[in-house]
Amino acid sequence: MDNSIDAFRPTKFDNESLIIHYFLIPLKQIGCIHLTDEIIDYWQSLEKYDFPLINLSSMCLAIETSRFQTEQAEIPIPYAVHIIKMIDMIKYCESMVGGKERINDLKQQLSSLVSNAIRYPEKQADYAVQILKAIVSSNDEFQIGYILHGLDPSLKFNIARGPDFKLCNTGIKVEAKSKLNRTYLGDYNPQPIGLNKEICLRLLARDAVKAGALSTAFNHQGTDIAVVSLSHSEFGDIFAAHVYENKLSDTRENYEFGSAFKDAVKLVNQGKKELFCIVRS
Repeated sequence: MDNSIDAFRPTKFDNESLIIHYFLIPLKQIGCIHLTDEIIDYWQSLEKYDFPLINLSSMCLAIETSRFQTEQAEIPIPYAVHIIKMIDMIKYCESMVGGKERINDLKQQLSSLVSNAIRYPEKQADYAVQILKAIVSSNDEFQIGYILHGLDPSLKFNIARGPDFKLCNTGIKVEAKSKLNRTYLGDYNPQPIGLNKEICLRLLARDAVKAGALSTAFNHQGTDIAVVSLSHSEFGDIFAAHVYENKLSDTRENYEFGSAFKDAVKLVNQGKKELFCIVRS
C-alpha cells in the first residue's frame, strides 16, 4: 500500500478502539458490532474491491480542517466515524441475502459522487454534503437491516424496485427511511425543550412524516411497514434522553423495538399498514 495515503486509513489502538485522522474512535460507543482487527481487515478488502474509502476519508479530513480554520469550531462527531460505522454495518449485511448487491449499489453511488467532486472542484462542497448524506442514510438502512435480521433471519434485501427489505417467511415488505435534520452536517442544534413525552413524540412524528415520500412507499411501492430512523433528527437526541430518563423512573414505558416490530407484523397480517420510528443514540 502507498505510505503517502496511510494517514487516511484507520490504525489499531486496541481491540475495541482505532485511530483515524488523529481521532481515537471507541467502537462500542459508536455502536459498532465488530472488533478493531475485523474492521481494519474489511477496510483493506473493500479497498481492493475499489470502494473509494481513501477518497471519502481524505474528503472528511479536508472538510474538518477547513471548518476548524474558518469557524474555529470543534467537530463534535468526526466525520470519519460515519465511514467506520458504514464498514461495520456492511460487513454484517454482506452475509444477508441481497447484501452484496446492495453494497455494490452503494459503492457505485459513492464512486460516482467522488468522481464528480474531482471533475468539478468548484462544486466540491456541494458534493461533499451529498456524499456524507449518502453515507449516513445508507448506514441507517444497513443498521435497520441488521436489527430486523436479528428479529427475523428470513429478512433479505429487496433487489427489485420497491421497498428495501422483504421478510421471506411472510412476504411483508419493509421500507427504511432516514431523517437528516441537523443544522450543519455532523453538528447538533440543541432545542430548548423539556423532556415531555407527548411533545417529544409529536416532534418525532413530524420528522417521520418529512423523512421521505411515505405515501409513495405505501401506495405505489407496496410497502407494508416503514421504519424511520430519527437518530439524526434534531429531536432524536431529546427523545433518547427521555427514554434514558424513563428507564430510571418507577413507572417505565415500553420503547423496546423488538416488541413494537412484532406488533407491527401482526397488524400487517390483519391488512393494515404500519409506520414506526427508531432512535439510536
